[in-house]
Amino acid sequence: MGAPVEELRALLPGEPGAQREVLRDAVGWLVAHVDQPQVLAARCAELGPVVAQLGVAPQRLENLAVLFVDMLRANPPGVVVRRDQEEAWATTGRLVSRWMADGAAAGAHEPASWSATVVRHERRRADAAVVAVRTYLPYPCLPGQLAVVESSRLPGRWRRCWVGNVPAGDNVVELHVVPHRADPAGAELVERTGVGDVLRLRPAVGVPAVDPGATRPLLVVAARDAVAPVRALLGALRAAGDRRAVTVFWPAAVERDLYRLADLAPEGTVVIRDRFAAGDEDWTRHDAFAAGDPATVAGTLPRIEAAGVPADRVRTAVDGPGDA
Repeated sequence: MGAPVEELRALLPGEPGAQREVLRDAVGWLVAHVDQPQVLAARCAELGPVVAQLGVAPQRLENLAVLFVDMLRANPPGVVVRRDQEEAWATTGRLVSRWMADGAAAGAHEPASWSATVVRHERRRADAAVVAVRTYLPYPCLPGQLAVVESSRLPGRWRRCWVGNVPAGDNVVELHVVPHRADPAGAELVERTGVGDVLRLRPAVGVPAVDPGATRPLLVVAARDAVAPVRALLGALRAAGDRRAVTVFWPAAVERDLYRLADLAPEGTVVIRDRFAAGDEDWTRHDAFAAGDPATVAGTLPRIEAAGVPADRVRTAVDGPGDA
């Protein structure tokens, strides 16, 4: 199996069983729609920009035909695939890859988008919800970045949403939404979105919370409604076995109001449920990450710099009102 096909395999969940499930779903959809070339072409064209966003060059997509035939050959023992069936699937694969390549080329003029099905919807307060969605292809997103989301009921209204996890092999993305005033897109996601609804995601925006190569202790300052990127950051550090010292300031009066951070934090993380103030602590050796609405972050930055953290070691994540 050549390197191009391995690159395509890398787009699928890493665990072999999960890969088989994704391939089975993909081929099942192709079989169900193979007699509807217009539908098939349209959906494949939508996948093209996403595949390009994930770093697969359009010319590599021609190897998709090989991937389909390879999957057919992996049938259980005793199931014989005829030569004409192999040839038919190779032809289908070449058509699919061509349509995807055309979509990838068109994507140079429009951002890629991921189709995402809601698999869980939890109201955390009357005005807050966690909307978990599953994308078909992996959604690249680092801690501190925000997803750009559209509901089918409000076409064209794209909204930035906090991401509370780092999407893993199951392709589930946790969108944490707290609507602002005059925020119909946010209200739609919290109040009227349910399991089974389909959303669209554009590429994540914003700067990652930390420099991947840094090892300095980390100071994290989050507004009360900006705990989601902190959860994503702490979960990623814990998964990576990162042992740097982390101190989190989060002014939630009662932790159960929103979420628990201790369940995700690496060992040794200190969570302080209070506003950050320069105080007597020495933060000069730390990197810093601040998250919240624009006004809160703007008010926090001078305090972080006054505490001794250089401006070039401070990163921010800002959730603004209204649409993206």
